[in-house]
Amino acid sequence: MKIYIIGPSGSGKTTLSNALSKKYNVATYELDCIVYDDLHDHVKRSPEEIQKMFHDILKKDDWIIEDVGRDKFSLGLEKCDNIYYLKISKYRVYGRVIKRWIKQRLGLEKWNYPPTFYQFYDMLRVAKEYFKKENDKLEILSKYPDKIIYLSSKDLNKMIKDCKV
Repeated sequence: MKIYIIGPSGSGKTTLSNALSKKYNVATYELDCIVYDDLHDHVKRSPEEIQKMFHDILKKDDWIIEDVGRDKFSLGLEKCDNIYYLKISKYRVYGRVIKRWIKQRLGLEKWNYPPTFYQFYDMLRVAKEYFKKENDKLEILSKYPDKIIYLSSKDLNKMIKDCKV
């Protein structure tokens, strides 16, 4: 089982990947954690280190990868069995980013990097950029019509609920 999940920050990628991971006992990989070394102040890794870590994941028999759809990881789209594209409205995403940041600031939710005001601004910026380039991502995904599964918020919530049953 090889699953690739794509969506903007705050769309539910981690929640879905964790639910699928528990249901099927498959490891999940957050590509932000491959690009950035969160054990060392969220420093960006070298391109060579990123590609090595990514290719090591792809060599595994099973995996669940979550990402925002970066070009440098397109080989994962070719190697996966299914692609879940989280088609969530930008206003819902902005709301989730705000809610997540508040929970992280209050210590109610774990974080990969400190929930500073700069990180809050950056997450909103990243979400905004995602939606500016969404049509380009959808065009790339159109190359995989037999693999792609589009999930609305409603579909996503049902799928997560079904994983818990």
